[in-house]
Amino acid sequence: MKVNKHILQIGLGISIFLNCASIIAQQQGVLKDYQKGVTLNDILKLASKNSLDVFKAKRKYGVNYWQFRSFKSSLLPKIDFETRPFTFNRALIERYDSEQNIDVFRQQQTINSFANLSLSQNIAATGTRLFINSSFNRLENFGDLQTESYNATPVRIGLSQPIMAFNPFKWQQKTAPLEFQKAKQDFLYELQTINLKSVDLFFKWALASKKVEMAKENKTTAEKLFKIGKQRYDLIAIERDELLKLELDVYNANTNLTENLQNLQKTEAELQLFLRDQLPQDALPELPELITDLSIDLNKAIDLAYQNNPDILDLKLRKIEALRDLDKAIKDNRFDLSLNASYGLNQQANTFVDAYGRFLDQQMVSVQLTVPILDWGERKGKIKTAKMNKDVVDIELQQNEENYKQDVTLNVLDFNLQKELVDGALRTRDIAKESYNLTEKRFLSGSVDFLNLTASRKAWQQANENYIRTLQNYWAIYYKVQQLTLYNFIDDKPLIQDFENILEN
Repeated sequence: MKVNKHILQIGLGISIFLNCASIIAQQQGVLKDYQKGVTLNDILKLASKNSLDVFKAKRKYGVNYWQFRSFKSSLLPKIDFETRPFTFNRALIERYDSEQNIDVFRQQQTINSFANLSLSQNIAATGTRLFINSSFNRLENFGDLQTESYNATPVRIGLSQPIMAFNPFKWQQKTAPLEFQKAKQDFLYELQTINLKSVDLFFKWALASKKVEMAKENKTTAEKLFKIGKQRYDLIAIERDELLKLELDVYNANTNLTENLQNLQKTEAELQLFLRDQLPQDALPELPELITDLSIDLNKAIDLAYQNNPDILDLKLRKIEALRDLDKAIKDNRFDLSLNASYGLNQQANTFVDAYGRFLDQQMVSVQLTVPILDWGERKGKIKTAKMNKDVVDIELQQNEENYKQDVTLNVLDFNLQKELVDGALRTRDIAKESYNLTEKRFLSGSVDFLNLTASRKAWQQANENYIRTLQNYWAIYYKVQQLTLYNFIDDKPLIQDFENILEN
């Protein structure tokens, strides 16, 4: 009789378990039909188009783009037009009266018109400034004696040449292209920062979604087991305390589901904010697969980092800037020698026609020299300071290069080991799932108690969470290496961007 009763309990438990499993499977199938799966690549694409970080990165690139355009324009000839078409002046001014040999105040009324057209060109190699201009001036006096005069300079050619002085154009030709190249690499680097943020938010969402899925399964299972427990309790197959534990498990499962649903809502809201509401409604995260045969060569990664990374380029730029500052300190604190020369045609007359006839030569040559004789060591101190600053920069650059190489090395080594960790976490998850299924069947048959079932369920849930976190580390480290090297190791090609059209989008 007892045997038949025990067999009846087992059959009843298995029947209920199979029915519940069938219902859960049907519900999951319906969800898959009506909910769209979103992959990590989908999130990466949405973030690269819609996040505010992308628009910020584009504007930062735009600043450097127009700075470089301004530098290139500074090397081209400039045409300027200056005019004061009408200037009226009426005032008492101090004048010398030669007849009385005294200074007196006299009223003066004038109308002045002026115009000047100039063409200038900077020569970067020597720091020379060449110019050619043409000017015109008309002056009309009112009062007791009304006069009208014209001053015309139809052409004037000249140059200004600093001799053995600091030449900013020469250094700009070295730094400006590097700064522009760094701006491009900075933009690519920022895109990888956005990828890293996307990876973090995606896996937070995936983990929260998985916890909700497991919480729903726990709730369904807890309710199922409690129902079975009541039937077994009615048959005096279990004690009252075991039934209470099953009932308590139902309440805990409900509470856990509510908490995980709230956390899922928060992570989805955070992701929607990052993507600017571009995440599809009722979307479900699909975990990415591993690139099973991907292994990054360390030496290749270090070489690519030195070629492509903006931090490395910034180190080179800082070294040039330190040399520039030293050159400026030496030449600015030595002596000042400059040459200015010009030649032109000029005429002054009472009529416009006469002002443009019978031109006179207008020539000017000047050499200016300033030599410090006694400055109590001020200039020497400035030069020493610049040399010390250069030495400090050289030491910092060496330290930064070593630290950067170490950073690349550690990330590449971590990535190459991460695949084994993911494989292990995946295998652990599968084993924990299979173990839980067997334990649940044994619990339904009465072979194991509730504590063993709970422990097996927690182990399975922990293995699920650990697998997702390990997979997150895999992709986070990959995109960190991609950020350090600006190289796509999956497709084995450098990261590229259409910089010609980047400011139009």
